[in-house]
Amino acid sequence: MTITRRDLLRQASLVSIGFTSLHALVRRLEGAPLLRAEIEYGLGPLREDPQGVFDVPAGFSYHVFSKFGERMDDGFYVPALHDGMGAFPGPDGLTILVRNHEIGTSAARFGAFGWNNELLDRIDPVAAYDLGHGHAPCLGGTVTLVYDTARRELRQHFLSLACTSTNCAGGPTPWGTWISCEETEGQAGDVHERDHGYAFEVPATIEQRTHNAVPIRAMGRFKREAVAVDPATGIVYMTEDQHEGLLYRYIPRTPGHLLAGGRVQALALVDQASCDTRNWPDAAYDGAQCNVGSSHAVRWLDLEDIEAPNNDLRFRGFAGGAARFARGEGIWFGEGSVYIACTNGGHAKRGQIYRYLPSPFEG
Repeated sequence: MTITRRDLLRQASLVSIGFTSLHALVRRLEGAPLLRAEIEYGLGPLREDPQGVFDVPAGFSYHVFSKFGERMDDGFYVPALHDGMGAFPGPDGLTILVRNHEIGTSAARFGAFGWNNELLDRIDPVAAYDLGHGHAPCLGGTVTLVYDTARRELRQHFLSLACTSTNCAGGPTPWGTWISCEETEGQAGDVHERDHGYAFEVPATIEQRTHNAVPIRAMGRFKREAVAVDPATGIVYMTEDQHEGLLYRYIPRTPGHLLAGGRVQALALVDQASCDTRNWPDAAYDGAQCNVGSSHAVRWLDLEDIEAPNNDLRFRGFAGGAARFARGEGIWFGEGSVYIACTNGGHAKRGQIYRYLPSPFEG
């Protein structure tokens, strides 16, 4: 049975309208036997993997490649803590993967430079973002992989973004780049040479090189998890993995050119300033809640001092009327809408799903 991306999006759209808790989503699936049967028929139950690596349904298989500690084509090692990744079409039917590594300044053995950072002097200091005063370099970043999908062979893999920190997620752009996000607010001091909490753009290319790590300062500095780009407008929507996070967007001055500057805004509800959408029963905030299945008109608030030297952008935004979200993580743009997952929102703190429908006049 072949499952297309359109099939999956169609199934998702059936249950992704308005404000939906994950618990309510499960209950809705349990009460919809036709939809449940369709999903079971399309994928089927997982079968235990005798190798103990990855359980997949009947008719599916997996292939392990680019493992931690392997030597890459540029001489560096595959870093640990593989995380968010984007897939892009390459030349001659190849697939280009750009993969994050969520490493900070932990033990050197987890990074690309060897157990004792013995390969650190091989990195171009212009390309590296934070060398940690020469003794504690940041070990996060991205690896680019060129994969032959037809032959199921890895053609090459190499370090493409170096010496950033805690690169958790991000998102692909319509113009063929990967936005890698630092999920941290670490600042310059005894350990770091530079502030962290920025987004970095990495071209999806088969050219073997470590691209210069240039922070997109105009997108703001915060504990950014992921991004999704509206292909019609070039607006970048951004989540923040904090218990009291905001939902942001970046309106670039020139769509597709993120380094050229722009505006950062936070989402607010028209009918409730500083709304706490988390719906936590023990929340200190006493305002109105967002009920499951409800819809709300929104407005976007311009934010100031977006590089936030006091790591307080979310608090200032909330005080100014922006809505508060519980650990915004996954975000995706599909079929004209932005879908957002909040990890521990809702009364039971089991998660919430939001759908944002942009107006024709966005930006």
